Amino acid sequence: MKHILIVDDDRINIDCAKIALGNLYKLSTCSSGPNAMKFLETTIPDLILLDINMPFMDGFEVIRRIQADERTKNIPLVILTAEVGEEIQRKCKEVGALDYIIKPFIPSDLQLRMEQVFLNLERSGHFANDSVGTRDYTKIDSMTGVMNAESGWGLIDSKIQAGSEGTLMLFGVDNLKAVNLNFGMTTGDNVIKTLADVIKMFTDSEDVLCRIGGDCFLVYIDIMKDKDAIGRKAKGIIQEMHSKLAAFRLEGNTSVSAGIAMAPEDGDNLPLLYNAADKALYHVKQNGKNSYHFFSSQSASAKGGIASLDELYDKLRRTDVETGAYVLDYYAFQYVFNYLCRQAERGEIKLEALLLNLLPDEGYLPSADDMEKAIGVLDQTLFSCLRRSDVCARYSNRQMLVALPYNGDVQIQPVVDRIVGDYEANMSGKNIHLQIYVKDIRG
Repeated sequence: MKHILIVDDDRINIDCAKIALGNLYKLSTCSSGPNAMKFLETTIPDLILLDINMPFMDGFEVIRRIQADERTKNIPLVILTAEVGEEIQRKCKEVGALDYIIKPFIPSDLQLRMEQVFLNLERSGHFANDSVGTRDYTKIDSMTGVMNAESGWGLIDSKIQAGSEGTLMLFGVDNLKAVNLNFGMTTGDNVIKTLADVIKMFTDSEDVLCRIGGDCFLVYIDIMKDKDAIGRKAKGIIQEMHSKLAAFRLEGNTSVSAGIAMAPEDGDNLPLLYNAADKALYHVKQNGKNSYHFFSSQSASAKGGIASLDELYDKLRRTDVETGAYVLDYYAFQYVFNYLCRQAERGEIKLEALLLNLLPDEGYLPSADDMEKAIGVLDQTLFSCLRRSDVCARYSNRQMLVALPYNGDVQIQPVVDRIVGDYEANMSGKNIHLQIYVKDIRG
């Protein structure tokens, strides 16, 4: 049975904690910081549940003394506080607390939070050593409970250098900046924690899972090379996260994307492999987000041989995004657009060109963040409203270009109405609206 030390000067809080945790854990209690330090001279608990606002010695001073002692510095900490806001959240992160719980708390909520903390510690290998004082708590990401960047990067790198042939998956949250801006950093952090929990559901103890910063997570799966199985795993994480995000009731288009690379063909060392996964992730984010993509730009010369036509066709055609227009940079769009114009001039297709402008209301001066959110919503709108045969590109932070090739009769107005309607719905009455100009290109 895990041992928790509860440090709080409020008897009611201690009694509530005992009700919530008494049947699950061995509990010890102290009513002040000095008493807690004396307790730790003879006993090392598995975790400390620590109130911050106490007389004589506040919680942060208790933490400073705990972390200055070799015997106690690696004891996991969960903070109790009546304070709310970004400042207390920042302080809790700085001291390495695994979680912080707002008082007054509901006993059932405290129980669930503590169960999750211990589960994260178990999965990270924190309890692999029986001696608490020698545990290397510095390997754990304090927010999510998974391995931190330094430890995860080192472990993955050692596997690859030893000749491991496996798969690297890079996951990131889409549009998290808008979440932080509109709902606060606490909500953004909860989204990140949720993603960590979801990824854990789809990984095994042999896999390496680490948070490399911000909203990004790396997963390295040793030996596994079956693309269908890997694709199912990535899709499962993305779909489960989509379901979890519904509970947050966020405006806009928050989702998760993944880039995937394989060792050694996409990179025989971690920097190269990570770069490949990052490029694959970028591809997804430029083509509608909320999906995954395998890095597949390996050349025939790099392989030291000559590729077959079937192999090249497979690489050129492979895509893991099922719907939505192709998103290109402006210069690549020019080449595709000129090709489509030549087809239209020969009468082989009909072509419509669209210019989409984001227009602030009169008298409203949007910030850079406002415009970034608006263009992000427009990106997602085009992905959901257009076909795979359509092509679009960002011209500026306020304009998008779209080429719509057709065969047969062209009914462009329903397409325009669908784009405008979807955009305005996702912007939820904000002060930046969409205007569309249409040009019919004929031979």
